[in-house]
Amino acid sequence: MNNVFTPTEAAAIVQIPTKRVYKELEYAIVPSSNPPRLPFEALVYLRALKEVDFTFSVDFRTVLYKRLVDAIAHNSSSLEIARYFILQLDAISNELLELINRFNRWKEGLVTNQAIMGGETIFPNSRLTVRHIGTMLERGESKEVIREDYHYLSEEDIEFALIYTRAYPAIGRPKNNQVSS
Repeated sequence: MNNVFTPTEAAAIVQIPTKRVYKELEYAIVPSSNPPRLPFEALVYLRALKEVDFTFSVDFRTVLYKRLVDAIAHNSSSLEIARYFILQLDAISNELLELINRFNRWKEGLVTNQAIMGGETIFPNSRLTVRHIGTMLERGESKEVIREDYHYLSEEDIEFALIYTRAYPAIGRPKNNQVSS
């Protein structure tokens, strides 16, 4: 398993805005490297924050992250944050590990060939790019409509196309195949 994640991978897996991940790095709540990489514990932390859906101070988040890392290092199944506020670390960790493992297995089946769709990653046995499906989902297209148009895609293909598109955004200018005169 990949034990470090880029900020965009972390945001896509945890399903939070990339900007939120960068804020945690900017405030040095999650230790950073150059280029920035986040350990698995940071994903657990980010997922917990997403689930709680409450804004904590930077100081509190810093202490929370340190306590969470320590608890995971000691194989604690939970972490008491305050009276009546307990994080189920094993549940969050297991859910994320399962998702990451399924996503990595799914990615192994994708095809990238410079001779097909300009090297863009495609679904096996097709010319359909993963980014096309992910972009459709980002723009609000329903899974049902996508299934109607692309009946050969599995539930997992549709679920992971969105994560893939967010985790690996297109970089650079769009390709221009027009010849200038």
